[in-house]
Amino acid sequence: MWSTGPVTRPETPAGPPRWVLLTLAAGLSLLVAAVLVLLLGVAGVEQLGTVEFLVVLVVAALAGGYLVRLLGPRLPAVRRPPRG
Repeated sequence: MWSTGPVTRPETPAGPPRWVLLTLAAGLSLLVAAVLVLLLGVAGVEQLGTVEFLVVLVVAALAGGYLVRLLGPRLPAVRRPPRG
């Protein structure tokens, strides 16, 4: 069926653009990885092997993604000036 009403655009999602969330996730993951390495140093770990390094990376990435999913909806939307 054809619509006779005005053409409407789909609603844009509220919140910041995806590139901002991706950058925030990368930064938070780096921060979590640094804290984990510091905690391992305090615990007396002299050297990380390949498996331990991968575990730190995976845990940091998961924690950073989780934090962004929590914080993302609470961030203000980015308003762009109209093009003209």
